[in-house]
Amino acid sequence: MGDLSEKIREWLLAYVGEGPIFLVDLQVSQGAKRSLVTILVDTLEGISIDECALLSRKLAHHIEENMWIEEAYNLEVSSPGLDFPLTQGWQFQKNIGRKVKVWMKKEGQVEGVLLAYKEDSIEILTEKTLKHRVIVAKESTWFPLAEIDKIKVQVSFQ
Repeated sequence: MGDLSEKIREWLLAYVGEGPIFLVDLQVSQGAKRSLVTILVDTLEGISIDECALLSRKLAHHIEENMWIEEAYNLEVSSPGLDFPLTQGWQFQKNIGRKVKVWMKKEGQVEGVLLAYKEDSIEILTEKTLKHRVIVAKESTWFPLAEIDKIKVQVSFQ
């Protein structure tokens, strides 16, 4: 599966180039009856179903033309869900101004508004809950990406 995964990754990166579509995640797994290729892509504005469908058709044609997978397989191309962790610079840029939750590698979690992104760190205006009231800190804090386990956008229904 590793070799197939590498071939698909190379094709995808050549297909999307430097954007506007970005590869977020690629997984190739063996199901009970068939192989499953799952691809998550996105753009800064959000990706449309039509863009996902076009990418899926082109990749399926390429897989079959080159006989990368000879048996039946499933190919899923979609955008990452809201609960998918942010991992790449353009994802941080896209979500500046949104509330995020940060899980630190050592211990603890931080919540607040993502203010800025640099190659090695993110800036967050942190929040604390005191007696069931959310208090927003007046100062922002930079967190080194090396100390962060994962970061997720927090959905607000207010």
